Amino acid sequence: LDYEVIENYAYREEQAQRGKLYFAYYVAVKWFFALLIGIGTGLAAVFINISVENFAGWKFSLTFSIIQKSYVAGFVVYILINLVLVFSSVYIVTQFAPEAAGSGIPEIKGYLNGIDTHGILLFRTLIGKIFGSIGSVGGGLALGKEGPLVHIGACIASLLGQGGSTKYHLSSKWLQVFKSDRDRRDLVTCGCAAGVAAAFRAPVGGVLFALEEVTSWWRSQLMWRVFFTSAIVAVVVRTAMGWCKSGKCGHFGSGGFIIWDLSDGQEDYSFKELLPMAVIGVIGGLLGALFNQLTLYVTRWRRNYLHKKGNRVKIIEVCLVSLITSVISFGLPLLRKCSPCPDPELNPGIECPRPPGMYGNYVNFYCGKDNKEYNDLATIFFNTQDDAIRNLFSAKTIHEFSAQSLLTFLVMFYSLAVVTFCTAVPAGQFVPGIMIGSTYGRLVGMFVVNFYKKLNIEEGTYALLGAASFLGGSMRMTVSLCVIMVEITNNLKLLPLIMLVLLISKAVGDAFNEGLYEEQARLRGIPLLESRPKYQMRKMIAKEGMSFLF
Repeated sequence: LDYEVIENYAYREEQAQRGKLYFAYYVAVKWFFALLIGIGTGLAAVFINISVENFAGWKFSLTFSIIQKSYVAGFVVYILINLVLVFSSVYIVTQFAPEAAGSGIPEIKGYLNGIDTHGILLFRTLIGKIFGSIGSVGGGLALGKEGPLVHIGACIASLLGQGGSTKYHLSSKWLQVFKSDRDRRDLVTCGCAAGVAAAFRAPVGGVLFALEEVTSWWRSQLMWRVFFTSAIVAVVVRTAMGWCKSGKCGHFGSGGFIIWDLSDGQEDYSFKELLPMAVIGVIGGLLGALFNQLTLYVTRWRRNYLHKKGNRVKIIEVCLVSLITSVISFGLPLLRKCSPCPDPELNPGIECPRPPGMYGNYVNFYCGKDNKEYNDLATIFFNTQDDAIRNLFSAKTIHEFSAQSLLTFLVMFYSLAVVTFCTAVPAGQFVPGIMIGSTYGRLVGMFVVNFYKKLNIEEGTYALLGAASFLGGSMRMTVSLCVIMVEITNNLKLLPLIMLVLLISKAVGDAFNEGLYEEQARLRGIPLLESRPKYQMRKMIAKEGMSFLF
């Protein structure tokens, strides 16, 4: 793709024939398209979230109602529902939209850097990404819908920029205004920011994500349009959530969109706590770099051997991963002994145990019907990822989770995330990364509480810092990720701590390998030109550089 405007004779002649009215129309269409991108991406995010929440809600409600009579029957129903949802996702991807597999962010990043990968912005890819994400996330796989939402926003922007889809007879000549790759690239940039804003309800984070992570070229005029698009997304999502609060969206509740309110969490922190917080940053950098390396090995093996055997093998692989995930998420809580509920006199306002099928902390799973007990492993395992993270982030719940349960969950979910990543389904890595980081962050928080014996220390605060550290160690994002974490937790007081763990985790991760999206882009053969040459290239001459190609 050529993003430079070639100012030759033909270009100057064309510009001279256009009057001031045309340029006013041209600018107005740019802003109108930015509006449409925001509305379209916001509606797509609302549709995906409502569908995922309802599928997950029906699944857990039905399973909990059946296990009151038979755990074996509930186990079979739980596995079958997950298999049906995951099979629908992988079938859509393999038979209809192969480019919809994965997160799509490496491909979009390559497009914004001048490399147009075939099929990544087509209408069928958009449809496959939307419905494939619903099946894969609703089916309980260890992946998220945030990366696919970035791809969805980019697809909507690209389709508007080219005037629709001629193959499916959804085009209009009135929309075919932009004829240069630069204008279409600017629209795709707006779409990427809109996807992040819709996924996390973080409009400012969406703008910074587009600036820091995906684009290599930026200007002030584009900043205003990207910001406008993200603001439109925030309005659309907020309106949809207000409409759903009346109960018109089924199981979709106030937690349907990602936001984990920590405004009632830890008010202050001492100087002594900076050391364990720095340790969280180091752990995040190490585990993030290890995750990148493991996913690189697994993805390379899939591409070179497994996926060459055809679509049937891809479908069987994803169904096996779904079966293993369901067995682990249902079976491990059964092996865990239930814990006694906190004293209601010392902990007023805590409902323990919660009735079967209800979301929140202190889940009653395979515990005595008359005893005041809950299953801490089921609270995070046998739940949707958004609700599990909300439980890990929760304040005023000291000693809710045991160290043994958190370690078990960390090892199993980390392994599942590595295996599930880059299967033939739409897959995001933001929420699984938050799950992994919040687990070991809460473990460190438990150690700090026991070591310092301070009542004002919240384990949920350390879970948040762990989530930020793992994302920083894996994706190597700093500014945008810091703003996103502040926006989704609604707690500005934690900003300095999030900055600290992000800087440490990124520095530790950079010592081992590159970020997740850079590694995956290189594996897919997408060349990304770095802003600065590497140190060993500074004294290299052209002859030496060409020798690597032959």
